[in-house]
Amino acid sequence: MAMFVRRKVVRSSGREYVYLQLVENLWVRGKVRQKVLLTLGREDRLDPGYVDKVVAALGDYTERLQVLDPGKDLLLEDGRDYGSVLVLERLWRELGIDVLIRRLCSEREFEFDVEAAIRGMVFGRCLDPSSKRGTWDWLRHEVDFGVQLKLHHLYRALDVLYENKEAIEAGLFGQMRDLFSLDVSVVFYDTTLISSYGTCSELIRYSRNGEPEFLLTLALSREGLPFAHELHPGNTADVVTVSEAVKALKRRFSIRECIFVADRGVMSRDNLELLRQGGLHYIVGCPMRRAADVRDEVLSRPGRYRQIEDIYIKRVVVDGRRYIICYNPLRAAYDRNKRQDILEELEADIAELDPRSKEAARLIAHRTKGRYLERLEDGTLRLNKRRIAQEARYDGKYVIRTSHPELSDEEVVRAYRNLALIERSFRSLKSLEEISPVYHWRTRRIKAHVHVCVLAHLLERYLEKRLREGGLKMTAEQALRHLGRMKSVTVTINREVYRMRTEAPPEVRKIFKALGYRIPPRVQSKCSAPGAKKSTSIA
Repeated sequence: MAMFVRRKVVRSSGREYVYLQLVENLWVRGKVRQKVLLTLGREDRLDPGYVDKVVAALGDYTERLQVLDPGKDLLLEDGRDYGSVLVLERLWRELGIDVLIRRLCSEREFEFDVEAAIRGMVFGRCLDPSSKRGTWDWLRHEVDFGVQLKLHHLYRALDVLYENKEAIEAGLFGQMRDLFSLDVSVVFYDTTLISSYGTCSELIRYSRNGEPEFLLTLALSREGLPFAHELHPGNTADVVTVSEAVKALKRRFSIRECIFVADRGVMSRDNLELLRQGGLHYIVGCPMRRAADVRDEVLSRPGRYRQIEDIYIKRVVVDGRRYIICYNPLRAAYDRNKRQDILEELEADIAELDPRSKEAARLIAHRTKGRYLERLEDGTLRLNKRRIAQEARYDGKYVIRTSHPELSDEEVVRAYRNLALIERSFRSLKSLEEISPVYHWRTRRIKAHVHVCVLAHLLERYLEKRLREGGLKMTAEQALRHLGRMKSVTVTINREVYRMRTEAPPEVRKIFKALGYRIPPRVQSKCSAPGAKKSTSIA
């Protein structure tokens, strides 16, 4: 039961005196009774030094309070990151990833904790992306992780992750759907190229960037939570990946109806027909220069724009197909100024340029500069004014196409803009920002490594979601950086060893409050043997 200091008021000779008593609540026959353990005396005459002596006299019989006595022989050492790992572990358990992995491994006997090894690698991607050897060293010396692992445990855990990839994704999808009604009425689809060292794996191919890379595709919920990913060879066109993604939505996740939102790189007539046949509506970006119907018909249609937030939109219908032209004045100014800088640079380059030189051939073949040049009959280069005027038509514009008959133009534009926000934000997170380059050579290890990064990205996304729901506007990177300021240290006092946390800064307290977590007690644990640097798991 609780123990506290009670202020007892005593009246004598017309005056009031306040006495302090140390009281303990006791449960007696179904009722709370109070027992006075010690009377400290009158409050106005109480000597603080007397209280210190009482505490000191009892200090040798306590396990926690004695470490707060500055008069003791203290030794502080082995400081480690604590707050960030603590929060990530709680999020990990809220999502049920620990139970899911343990269940998948329950039929096999391992000499180490597979779930802890995967968890450690995922936390490492969130907090300190490195090689597996670097992650192993980080787990041993930099954070209060609580589980002892060897380097080969991490590699073996990667194999387990590779073997159970689809089962983990399906299990997580079901848990998120039950936990907080995962919204997949809108599915965002995105692709990104990942560079890699070595070309031994069939995944590593020379991409459109001319580098050895592989292609990562991600399917995300309406709130940007990733629930599925796939890897393809680096020379795979984005448009080719849609068929497999649509089949996965139906086969693996039983998604019968949704709005498929994707960028212009995946748009083709075959893909749009595939989505239509699958009963899925779509919101996709349209290439303005390559698509003849967009270039020649959609952009040339007259009509008035109307404003929505910071952009202007216009609906155009061509043969029953709905397009929405979006115009951003700030982006238009940026495109115009950038083009002007290129033109001024080109004028200086071609002023005295030999048309038969390698430099002239390089300029004509340049991906950006070449579009503004033309070669005359005598081989001389000059600015192509007709092409420059055509390019000005695209300043600040992008075109969206949708098959959904009920969504308003504003709803379509917002959904597509959310895709752009998701793309920018997940590239700003450590989990995916520092995924490149990949040093693994074997296909199974590359796939497992990417799965670790996607799980880390899920944790970061879920952290941002929880903070947003708690009324705190903060990115995952900012939150984890603040949380990392709360450390744990080993405190040795009179040959007794304790694990103790440092003071939680105001930002850390705000994060814990937004997440609905309690700040852990100052003294975390008493170690088993004097001089040991052992800490308990941060459950």
